[in-house]
Amino acid sequence: MVVDQSNVRKAERMAELAPRIMGAFHDLGPQHPDGETLTMRQYQALIIVYAAERLTIREFCEKLDLAPSTGTELANRMVASGFLEKSGGEQDKRQAVLQVSEKGCRLLEERRRALTQMFERFLDRFSPEDQDEFVRSFEKIWAIIRKYRQQGNASQREPSGARCEKPSAQ
Repeated sequence: MVVDQSNVRKAERMAELAPRIMGAFHDLGPQHPDGETLTMRQYQALIIVYAAERLTIREFCEKLDLAPSTGTELANRMVASGFLEKSGGEQDKRQAVLQVSEKGCRLLEERRRALTQMFERFLDRFSPEDQDEFVRSFEKIWAIIRKYRQQGNASQREPSGARCEKPSAQ
């Protein structure tokens, strides 16, 4: 297998920059509400279920790269704590479907507000032109990721997170 050295250099540069970028955001302070009881793994699981809207236990375990017993235990803890809901699977527990509960949606909304405030503080340091460029950079990164994500799995639809969306006023 031939390795493209320019890709290696690009990957090395990204690996060098990613911790610096994440550190710059981290320096702005916590991005989660005080008193939040979720672990990082639970929050990651909540985001994954939110993004997919609905996942079977099997899909949940695969996306989190967890053994079935570990993933099932995590899902059951999150259901018991009210962040996820589980339905179906009466005959085969692996076919049970997870989705974000109202409580989980509220937490995600609190996190979104906290992130918005963090980004506001971050952007305040920049000139208006740099603010616009920074936002466009995020949009460009997401567009590229989405493009190749869709190419890699044609059956994968764009998640909407509709379960947690507020009804629009009409």
